[in-house]
Amino acid sequence: MIGDSENLPFAKDAFDVVVCTNSFHHYPNPQAFINEAARVLKPYGRLVLRDYTSNKFMVWLMNHIEMPLAHLVGHGDVRIHSCQEVREMCHMAGLKVLKLEMQKGFRMHLVAEK
Repeated sequence: MIGDSENLPFAKDAFDVVVCTNSFHHYPNPQAFINEAARVLKPYGRLVLRDYTSNKFMVWLMNHIEMPLAHLVGHGDVRIHSCQEVREMCHMAGLKVLKLEMQKGFRMHLVAEK
């Protein structure tokens, strides 16, 4: 199925788990995606998100140097988010963060529960 990550074509409370791997940095409105994930999750359902992140300085470099260069060659990357930004987005969507960590290789691992 093809759909819009910011307007998921599924009913409310439809899924036990929503998994998002390595695409979050492409979303123009990541808060809309997290809101939609929360909407389609059943009570106590979980969002598992893996994407790029790093420390504050590296995130700034990626967003202000790497991303603009990637756009010049046609990549669709939009923005890398810090763990704190993702935590705040989850909170705004009513999701409880169970696990959020920065891992090797500029990776973020999130598990959040509705």
